[in-house]
Amino acid sequence: MSGNFINVSCKDCGSESIIFSRATTIISCTICGATLTSPSGGKAKLVGCKMVETME
Repeated sequence: MSGNFINVSCKDCGSESIIFSRATTIISCTICGATLTSPSGGKAKLVGCKMVETME
């Protein structure tokens, strides 16, 4: 199974980041430090962000 990269926007500060859709670690916003994703054993669970676009 392969993953994609996704562009997400932080719910706290609005900063955009590009992350791997199957991230296995917690990813934090580089601007405000809010938690953007948490690992879920498959696709990363978006907790503090919203998806802007999927990149192939």
